[in-house]
Amino acid sequence: DHTEIHAILYVNPDGRYISEKYPNSYWRKNLNPEGCGNGVDLNRNLDFMWGDRNGASNDPCANDYHGSSPNSEPETQAVVEYAKKLFPEGQRKDNPEKEMNTAFGEDITGVYIDIHSSGGFVYYPWGHRDAKSPDNEALEALGRKINYFNGYKIWAGSQPDFMYEASGDFSDYMYGALGVASFGYEIGDDFQQDCSRFENKVVPINLPSLIYTAKIAMKPYKEVKGPDVLDVNTRVLGGRVRVRVIASDSKMVNTIKGFPNHSSGNQIIKAVQLYLDVHPDDYQEGDKKWNMEVVDDNWDTTEETVRFNIPTQGLSSGRHTVYVQAIDSRGYKGPVSSKFIDIPKQNSYLRSNLRGGP
Repeated sequence: DHTEIHAILYVNPDGRYISEKYPNSYWRKNLNPEGCGNGVDLNRNLDFMWGDRNGASNDPCANDYHGSSPNSEPETQAVVEYAKKLFPEGQRKDNPEKEMNTAFGEDITGVYIDIHSSGGFVYYPWGHRDAKSPDNEALEALGRKINYFNGYKIWAGSQPDFMYEASGDFSDYMYGALGVASFGYEIGDDFQQDCSRFENKVVPINLPSLIYTAKIAMKPYKEVKGPDVLDVNTRVLGGRVRVRVIASDSKMVNTIKGFPNHSSGNQIIKAVQLYLDVHPDDYQEGDKKWNMEVVDDNWDTTEETVRFNIPTQGLSSGRHTVYVQAIDSRGYKGPVSSKFIDIPKQNSYLRSNLRGGP
């Protein structure tokens, strides 16, 4: 109820047709017949740093030809117009290129993810140059947390695995022009991935990262800096719902070998809040909410195990939802995690007898 996910399955249907018909062509462009007659690279055609020769070509015969003008291609126009309808106009800059060194801040909303094949990379702005964006703290934190799931190398400005510049691409445009947290995946290890490997290897490591990103989409630059809930364990026993949680500010963001600790991942866990049948963003006075208890009695590390027992007396039988959110010493709240719990029918019988009912 808090996140909308919009999926555009084919941005380049004509190019996909050629790629599948001639798999050895490694085709990436559309089929615009202008110039050389072999299309435009849509991922160089966006109206942000379009035409920068370091990251695109003005040669119509080149694989990375940027087109005759910014957003010249109908496929590009369709995606841009769709994105503008989704993401708030109020968070955009008046002149994106002139203001590209000004941070958007933590109040923006929205995430955009471009999925390509192949190579095992996750990338985020900047792509048109080997430099950090002004919102790099949040973008890098999310890039690292995506890596926690899929192990992909980080291709971004000022990172060791930055491969080459790409100007006028979707990732830089969606961030630079529309303000959203913008990422791209180079999934798998083959341009034409076989179905078996895709389903058994590629999907299992990438789907959890996409779900994680969706969880923070409303406030991506803020919630990604907060602590993550690594595990929620629940058990209904003896008139109580026993809830045990592991929360960490550091584990997901500081796991890449050879990378220094990230600034968002060094804070102490200060609280973990538990909600019953109400999402934290919808909480109102009178709803069920508790502060969980730290197991070792001290809130003094970047990772804590906490617990709380919810009495089942008064709860209706059937399915309920617990929501958990951790808070660090900087005051950042991390992503919300949730889990279903099922209260047995005997609980309704007990409640009825306690009231003196039949």
